[in-house]
Amino acid sequence: MYSLNTNRKVSVHHSGDIVHGIHAVEGLLDEKARRVERVYFDSSRQSRSGPLFSIRKRCRRERIPTQAVPAIRLTQLAGTAKHQGVAALCTVKDYADIEHILAGIRQLSSPLLLVPASIEDPGNLGSIIRSAAAFGVDAIMLERKNTVPLNATVAKNAVGMLERINIAKPRNLEGILGELKNEGHTIVGAIERANRPPSKVDLTGPTILIVGGEHRAIPPYLKKSCTHLVGIPEAAGAASLNVSAATAALLYECSRQRGFRYRENDENDKLSVYETN
Repeated sequence: MYSLNTNRKVSVHHSGDIVHGIHAVEGLLDEKARRVERVYFDSSRQSRSGPLFSIRKRCRRERIPTQAVPAIRLTQLAGTAKHQGVAALCTVKDYADIEHILAGIRQLSSPLLLVPASIEDPGNLGSIIRSAAAFGVDAIMLERKNTVPLNATVAKNAVGMLERINIAKPRNLEGILGELKNEGHTIVGAIERANRPPSKVDLTGPTILIVGGEHRAIPPYLKKSCTHLVGIPEAAGAASLNVSAATAALLYECSRQRGFRYRENDENDKLSVYETN
């Protein structure tokens, strides 16, 4: 099924989604949340070992059509030269149903939600999703406006984690936050120059973390929903952290308070985070 016909024309117009990068494509294949129509490989990378070879073998095993194409065509498909030699055409990523998410978190004793507000850079959003998955976030809620869509760059920077976490785009985010606040959720907003570090806030109970975008920060309508405003401590004179780095720091503090520790993942021998309780 792996075609070596590199002269076959590849259209860059498609009705689905393109996911590129080794980890992003592996995550797509692992989770099976989206149907993979075809996987394209750089025809100049024909090694019979390594991650690209493993993906090719897996596609054969799972009967997923594949095609080897010149690097320039793969770049056209991916929209970037940073595709690592592989891109997959798949169905579009669906946003999770917010009512399904709310029903699920209400069954948990200490759910953790994340609201990345006004994130315009896809690389930052992908990195935020990666950190959210690593530190045990139960779901992500995005604004309907002023937020980058879940595109290929987001997927690549999330290194496979886009497929592993529920992401919703509710119509009334402000109303949902108010509802959860009334139910006892602590809502923590991260802003610059806040005098209170996150270590001074109890993050062990039901918690919603809100982080602001690169230019807009947390919009006022979300900021007023917060029960606490915190800032990440930084060295005097240092440039402020970007939103993805600040989010990772905030999530680490949350996981520290909740008693997370590291262990080896039996499946891939990598470190992952899990709750000890």
